[in-house]
Amino acid sequence: MRPHPHEQGFLMVEALVALAIAALMAALVFDSVWQMGRTAIAASDQRQALLLARSVLAAASVPGPASPIPATGTEGRMAWSITSEPFASAAQDGLALASVRVAVRDAATGRVLARLATLKTQQ
Repeated sequence: MRPHPHEQGFLMVEALVALAIAALMAALVFDSVWQMGRTAIAASDQRQALLLARSVLAAASVPGPASPIPATGTEGRMAWSITSEPFASAAQDGLALASVRVAVRDAATGRVLARLATLKTQQ
């Protein structure tokens, strides 16, 4: 049976619309997967920065006149810095304390990935 003259081009329009919808869906799926990948990389970087900050802070918190670790350094793609200053709330007759802070940044962008702080005794 032959289609009516007003139905002859209808199949091609349907195919083009279906192809456009499929392309739009594929673009949305690709964007979602790409965003999930970027989020996973950012979470991994932050986890590594936190581990590095804990390690540097532990080394810098060793009691004594000087820190056994340099004030700045790099580890892979991350740069860290340590600041230490006398703790203002220390009692006059009590133990002298110093505030130690560690910041870990992405060496390429300078974005802060982790910050940690603690107190150590001064001698």
